[in-house]
Amino acid sequence: MVECTECNVCNGNGKYENTQDSRDIACNVRAFQHEVFTVWRCPSCGSLHCKQPIDAGRYYRSYPVKSHTLDFWARTAYTNYLRRLTQVKINQASSVLDYGCGPGLLVEFLKQSGFQDVAGFDAHVPKFSNKAALDRTYDLVITQDVIEHVDNPREWLESLVQLLNPEGIICIGTPNAAEIDLSQADTFALSLHQPYHRHLLSYRALIAMAEKAGLKAIAQHDRFYYDTLYPTVN
Repeated sequence: MVECTECNVCNGNGKYENTQDSRDIACNVRAFQHEVFTVWRCPSCGSLHCKQPIDAGRYYRSYPVKSHTLDFWARTAYTNYLRRLTQVKINQASSVLDYGCGPGLLVEFLKQSGFQDVAGFDAHVPKFSNKAALDRTYDLVITQDVIEHVDNPREWLESLVQLLNPEGIICIGTPNAAEIDLSQADTFALSLHQPYHRHLLSYRALIAMAEKAGLKAIAQHDRFYYDTLYPTVN
């Protein structure tokens, strides 16, 4: 394991030694709240990186999201999410992979909503860790809050393209690094989410990376799908 001192989003054009924006950020998960990590902004593409390497197994062993359930609030948010998918012609006949599905709540919700061909994959959740789900292609690959967790976003995105049918769609949900102010770490604690978020991409860096992988942007939502009309679900 080595420190991240070169941007792996824009191929090393930005380096830690040249950054003018870095902060020590505390972990926002209770079990590791006393641990601090250096986050720095690439001076070239504006993406954010965690400098220190980590033992992923140690941090993900008791990851909070594993305990979530498909309750009223989750259903309300997923209804909002499904509305966005239908806007890009995704329907019940579409084959779907939720990559990084956690406990599989979205997988379950889509099946209950009439989708017949839905699979989930998550290397950190035994129920969904079978890589057989990656041996085929899909009309839609969902990666909600995943790309910021991987060690090499560029290679990872290129691997997802291989899972697409012709004219297939990748739906990427991730914080926009350009909107995160490191001087206000408490305000942006959920987006920074150290040390789990290894690389937070700026929107322009994500688009540039996607285009190099052969993708084309067809829709953008600046608001989280949990931002609904219900006061308790936003």
